[in-house]
Amino acid sequence: MKIEVIKRDKNLLEFYLVGEDHTFANLLNETLHENKHVTFAAYAIEHPVLMARKPRFRISTDGKVTPEKALEEAAQKIFDRAKDVLEVWEGVIKK
Repeated sequence: MKIEVIKRDKNLLEFYLVGEDHTFANLLNETLHENKHVTFAAYAIEHPVLMARKPRFRISTDGKVTPEKALEEAAQKIFDRAKDVLEVWEGVIKK
């Protein structure tokens, strides 16, 4: 995974999420929407063949947090949830 910043402004961040597709992009988008300071979050895959693994994101915030901070918090939330699932799974298989 790699992030290529397209545009960065006070309350706006646009970037490509290189190496990912709808699976992770949708998870990230949904998690961004959980943040009350995110006023807009969406992604698009500009060309289904040429850009299939390069979603373009746009995040806007209300100014109380930066888009970069919102992205960081969403990534941490995804990590924490995945860790919780792994711990539950390990508990199941150890029984």
